[in-house]
Amino acid sequence: MKRFKPIYGILLVPVFMVAVFVLSGGFGSVAFTRVSPDADGMVRIDVSHLATGEIQYYRFLNRGNQEVEFFVARDPHGVLQVAFDASETHAKLGRGFRKEGDWVIDSKCETATRLDEVNDGGGGCRPVPLEHRLEGEQIVLLEQDILKGWRLFN
Repeated sequence: MKRFKPIYGILLVPVFMVAVFVLSGGFGSVAFTRVSPDADGMVRIDVSHLATGEIQYYRFLNRGNQEVEFFVARDPHGVLQVAFDASETHAKLGRGFRKEGDWVIDSKCETATRLDEVNDGGGGCRPVPLEHRLEGEQIVLLEQDILKGWRLFN
């Protein structure tokens, strides 16, 4: 019977670390922009730079350390779509959505939703819409509306 040499164990550690990093989405993860509410409990996001078919991810953090992730996208018709970066079915897994063409794809079950249908409503593996209003070139979100989605992330 062959003996296990210590050098093999030393070489396995970095291989294992890289595998964990890649499987946890290390290379494919999206960049989140951090936003917080102002004194009036509102979050204002300038969307003038958002091109048709583009998506931007945000991480909301308030003074109570409540964290909620959401995205803002401009669909092919130019309409802004805003939703939590989670579905009702498996939000706690923290895998969220990614954009491919005119679709947002659930990163857990690979279910596709048309980008222009995001505001229509969630359920199952679809993104959960986030209430918002548009003031000029800014999206205005109320802290209380964002915190309705906190249950998806804690």
